[in-house]
Amino acid sequence: MLDERPDLPDNERLEFLGDAILDAIIGELLFTTYPDRGEGFLTRMRSKLVSRTQLNILAKELGIERVMESNLARSHESSVPGNAVEAIIGAMFIDKGFQRTRKVVVTLVQRHFDLQEVEKEDKDGKSRLLEWGQKRRKKVEFRVREEGGGRGKHYVAEVHIDGKIRGTGQGGNKKAAEQDAAQSAFRSMRSRKPHAPKMTAEKGPPITRAPRGGKAVR
Repeated sequence: MLDERPDLPDNERLEFLGDAILDAIIGELLFTTYPDRGEGFLTRMRSKLVSRTQLNILAKELGIERVMESNLARSHESSVPGNAVEAIIGAMFIDKGFQRTRKVVVTLVQRHFDLQEVEKEDKDGKSRLLEWGQKRRKKVEFRVREEGGGRGKHYVAEVHIDGKIRGTGQGGNKKAAEQDAAQSAFRSMRSRKPHAPKMTAEKGPPITRAPRGGKAVR
């Protein structure tokens, strides 16, 4: 890689196209692989597979970095390999068409990723809460604010369900605060479930003591 190379061409348009094609291919793959799973699960799985982290891993395993040049300093290149994967997919689509690109992408995913392991990581509280709200036609909102300063800087998140605060959370970044708030909302909703009414003895008329030798009557 070469640092500070403004003369290199811009691949952002190819990245844009590759990102869209990749989403479509992965979406179709998951749709056929998990015929009984809902939209929320499929969306979360796709997000994990096409995340910048996963694309960077794929780029490294394919050796893309060895043949790639960047005009960014090394300290800013964390997303460049993944961007290059998207650009290559976009270029392949233009040159070879969708079906050929689809075959290559599906082969790469099946060879380099274990869908069962990705499925085990499906513990995104925020996504599950949004999916829950969508199914029940409830408006779920996450509101995040920054508090403190310097080393004490942190984020506070609130979960609003139909306009009411149902959970709060904190974290060192916005995502962590939102996840903490989502778990808080789940705990809050569980504690709000109605309990069965307590059974009480049925009261009858007062007992009147009978004279000695007789029986007590109501």
